[in-house]
Amino acid sequence: MLTTLTLTPTEAAAQPYPIYGAIRVEYDEAGGFVFFGNAVNPESDAARGGRWQAFEKDSSIYWHPLVSDGHANQIGGAIRAKWGELGWENGALRYPTSRELPTRKPGRFNHFEGGTVHWSRATGAHNTWGAIRDKWATLSWEDGRLGFPVIDEFRAKNDGAGQHFEGGSIYWSSDTGARVVVGAIRDIWASQNWENGRYGYPISDEYDYNDGRAQDFQGGRIEWHPPR
Repeated sequence: MLTTLTLTPTEAAAQPYPIYGAIRVEYDEAGGFVFFGNAVNPESDAARGGRWQAFEKDSSIYWHPLVSDGHANQIGGAIRAKWGELGWENGALRYPTSRELPTRKPGRFNHFEGGTVHWSRATGAHNTWGAIRDKWATLSWEDGRLGFPVIDEFRAKNDGAGQHFEGGSIYWSSDTGARVVVGAIRDIWASQNWENGRYGYPISDEYDYNDGRAQDFQGGRIEWHPPR
């Protein structure tokens, strides 16, 4: 169905490309001309039967009939740039499933079919996905102890993966699952060469132990006790 393009006289004079259909719906819902400005290209083909259009105020809108129940989603700024580094809709993240939204701590995020990109002024834009993203989500995303990611997910020993956050790290391997490492225990583990050292990967999260804290690793337990 073709959606009628309705612009003010000023917008109509300036708008070089028409904005139609689902992309027009998202354009209006996400802020219209004030937020997006003019379209800078005609609506164009995207991967696997989708469509996209870019706008002069550093945003694009992407649509696919099988994503978000056919609702198009805005993406822009540093989050769009990170998504582009990862291959746009052809990459591991695939299509956006939300428009850019505010986080509870000052920052922004977009959800995608294959993960999420979070941005804050202090940390920049970084993707999370898979088991590490799922673990981080259980800890209240950026609003929890770990805060925002400060680096993209990276490969670790024996085809595992890790990711650092403002408040700690999450490491994953197929044998151990995704585990959080924070504070003094993380510092000790890091001093022993992370998962490449004598302790290997964490096999538990941190827990209360003998009036202190402890965490189990493939190669043993690391304990922490407050000064007496």
